[in-house]
Formats: sequence, structure tokens, C-alpha cells
Amino acid sequence: MKELSFFRRYVVPCLIGFMGSTILWAILTYITIYWVDLGFSHLQVGILVAVFPLVSLVLMIPFGVFVDRIPPKRLIIASQFIFALSIAGLMTTHEFWPTMLLLAVGGAGNALFNNALPSLFYKTLGTSVRGLKLGYYTAGILVGYGLGSLAGGYIYTSFDMNAIFIFALIGTLPMLLLCLLLADVPGTRVKLSDYRADLSNKTVLVFVILVFAFSLHAGAEQSSFSLFLNKDIGMDKETVGWLYFIHANFMAILSIVSGYYADRVNSRGKGLAILYYIGTAVSGLTNILLLFTTNFGNVLATRLTHAVGDSLTLVTRSLIVSNLFVATRMGGNLATVQTTVTLGTLCGAVISGAFTGYATGFAIAGAAAILAVIYALLAKPEF
Repeated sequence: MKELSFFRRYVVPCLIGFMGSTILWAILTYITIYWVDLGFSHLQVGILVAVFPLVSLVLMIPFGVFVDRIPPKRLIIASQFIFALSIAGLMTTHEFWPTMLLLAVGGAGNALFNNALPSLFYKTLGTSVRGLKLGYYTAGILVGYGLGSLAGGYIYTSFDMNAIFIFALIGTLPMLLLCLLLADVPGTRVKLSDYRADLSNKTVLVFVILVFAFSLHAGAEQSSFSLFLNKDIGMDKETVGWLYFIHANFMAILSIVSGYYADRVNSRGKGLAILYYIGTAVSGLTNILLLFTTNFGNVLATRLTHAVGDSLTLVTRSLIVSNLFVATRMGGNLATVQTTVTLGTLCGAVISGAFTGYATGFAIAGAAAILAVIYALLAKPEF
């Protein structure tokens, strides 16, 4: 990949990740409020939120194998058309079952995108300062997460949810143009037995357990956090957007710092485990603390502390992935990690929807993350 410019190799994937995250979170941050306002029950909202990761759960590993065998660039472009079809459909329906079907279509597009883009980035990552590169990639996604939530809040307040859907559809056009600049990495023939060998050792299994436990809180965030801020804390939609924006951008800065520090630890031959454990434990503890927040200041302080844990966990996890798996089989192996993330998100969404109180799911997820860290300390994986 030496002939690729720095811009095409590193900047373009980061920009696409940023734009994809902006579009996705402009929708996801407010769609639960939109559904509640339409008259859907909390359980129905939890089910709808769970559909998105459930479809990803089913399709992520097959998509991962495709990413190794088919040039990822083509699959990234295809994912944008699939996702746009889902958004266009959501604009036209207000019923539960059609909404579920359209979310399934969107989940398929999102699963393909979430495997193909990072797999392509890993395949062109190189061997130097990988943590810092992954930190910038993560930061781009996080800035998009915050900006999408902020923009969505203003759009929703000024207009309605359909305006957010239109914003998302318009945003896919520049993304498609950027996709044309991506590296065209060729596919390779990979045996399924090679994936099995990669995934069968103790270190990978412990890693998967940690990934699952950490990902539970993502389901709570998607199904309940905006509702918690809007209904329990009493924030309007614009304030909800600002909280997401501040949290995400603080987390983005910390991701770059985490990437730099993780490179230093990794280059000295020391294990990344302690960084990963600290990040996961801090994330879990601050999720539990949401039970005791009562106003904007409390929530902001808790979420900024939470950002420290999340950023350290996400960047360190990405670097661990690049250490554990070879580039030619990254699609299938990364799909296993992404499937674990999706399964954790799905379980977190269902748990959050099933229990009374919008903050309860966060507390359960936080306790699970801390228990997973204790288990990993006892198991001693080689990170």
C-alpha cells in the first residue's frame, strides 16, 4: 500500500467515519423520544432499539468474511445505499411493525459499514504509531457522534424528526463521493479454519468477555439515555444535544491522548491490559453513578469522567485487535469482535427496556463491566 497517499490511506477513512457517525447519531439520539411521542411504550422502544443490533448480530460475521474476500471499498459504498433506503422508509411510516422492518434494513447497512470501514483501515494501518492512528480514527467517530447529536437537537426543535431524516439522506451524498477515494484493497481467499485458530486461544476469549461486558452500556445509551435526560432530568432537546456534543468532543481529545500513550506502552513490550482494565472499570463505575444524578451539572460531571474510561477502553481495544489478528483475516476476526459489541448492545437495550427507570440499565451494565475486569485479572490474558 506504499503507493497510497497519506490522505487516501488515513484521512479519508477518518472523514467517512466522522460523517457516518454524524448521520447515525443525529437519528439515534432523538428517535427514541420521537417514538415515545408517537405513543410507543417503553418496552416497544426497547424492542425497536434492539432490532438494529440484532440484525447486525446475525449478519456481522458473514459480512466480515465478505470483507476479507471482496474489496472492502465496494461494500462500504453498498452499505450507504442500504442505509439510505431505510431512512427514506422511516420518513413514511408511524406504525410499529413497518418501523421494525425498516430498522432491520438499516441495521444490515450499518453492520456492513461498521465492518468494512474499520477492516479497510486496519488493512492499511501499517506498523508504526498504530495507537495514535487508531486514536484519530476513534476521535473522528466521536466528534461525529457529538456533532450529530447537537445538530439533531436543533433540527428537531426547529422542525421535526422528518427534517433529521432529510439531513441524513443529504449527508450520504458527500460520503459516497469520499468513498470513491478509498483504497481499493483486493480480497483474498481465507479458510474458515484459519479464523477458528485465531479465535480459540484463552487471551481472545477473555478479551471477548470484556468487550461484551463493556458494550452493555451502549444499549442502555441508545434506548434510555436521551429519555433519561429529557424525561427524568428535564432537559430540552437542544440541551440534550449540547451534553452529547461536550461529552463526545472531550472523549475525542482523550482518544488521541490515549492512542499516544498506548503506543508508548505497546512499543516497550509491556502489556496493554492494565490500560484496558482501568478504562473499563472507570466506565462501569460512572454508569452506576447515573443513578444518583439529579441535574445537568451532576450528569455533565459524571459523563466527562465516563469519557475518560470510554476513550481509554476504545483506543486500547482497537490496538489490542491490531496486535491479536493479522491484516489478511481482519474482516472475519474483527467481525467476531463487532458481533460481541452488537450482542452486548442488544442485551443492554433489552435490559434497559425491561426494568423500571431509565438509569437502571446503566447501573446493571456498570456492575457487569466491573465484574468482567475482576474476572480478567484472575484469568491473566496476554494483552
